[in-house]
Amino acid sequence: TTPPPPWATFDALSAAVGLAVERARLTIESDAIGERVIAWGRRYKVDPITALDDGELTDARVAEYTDAKVAGYVAKYATKNAEGAGTVDRTLMCRPCAGRGYVRGPDGFHDRCADCDGTGQAEPIKALPVQQHVRQMICTAWALGHLPEFAHLKLWKWAHMLGFRGHFSTKSRAYSTTLGALRDVRRAWRLAQAEAAHARAGLPATDETTLVTASSWTYLASGYRPGEELLAAQVRHDIAHAQRIKSEGDPWL
Repeated sequence: TTPPPPWATFDALSAAVGLAVERARLTIESDAIGERVIAWGRRYKVDPITALDDGELTDARVAEYTDAKVAGYVAKYATKNAEGAGTVDRTLMCRPCAGRGYVRGPDGFHDRCADCDGTGQAEPIKALPVQQHVRQMICTAWALGHLPEFAHLKLWKWAHMLGFRGHFSTKSRAYSTTLGALRDVRRAWRLAQAEAAHARAGLPATDETTLVTASSWTYLASGYRPGEELLAAQVRHDIAHAQRIKSEGDPWL
């Protein structure tokens, strides 16, 4: 771990965070909701993170959080998806009309989509097996996505993800590295491991300029068999029902 520069003390960084919280303002304008200022609330908390995960901590302020503990926390929630919040794992937009609710007919006019009956939804949001507050968040993302000022966000396309469509670790390229650079490093490491395994087995080195093409393919099937599809649907229903009871309680009690 690279040590921080001498000036980057906890007190200095904490003071900088406080000033940023007070001064950060974002004004948004919308024909639907008018002008609104978005800012941080009055309450915030700054905790130091130590890289000394060996128990030899001399400052009581850094005894609560270590780099390993924070990394574990981030890894725990980075591997979760929106389905873990009780939502669904598939897009809700009707694909024939791309969520618009209409298709362009031969005469050039807009015709109501027959697949979704003009709703733009592949399946009705009100019929989803989700908790009520999750359903409301999905409805909100869907409704906001159809406002002209928010159309570029395509929230309707990502309503099943509660409107979030980005990577969990958004960051500045100047501050850190890029995902492409990380992929290149992983690829180089895997190639090195493969070359070492080939050498131990007495096999020739891999030639990256050689392309092997499999020209004969036979389609077998896709998805579940009919019986397996019924079982999978029952499992999904049981899981959704158990999550709903856990959050909202059994309606029969």
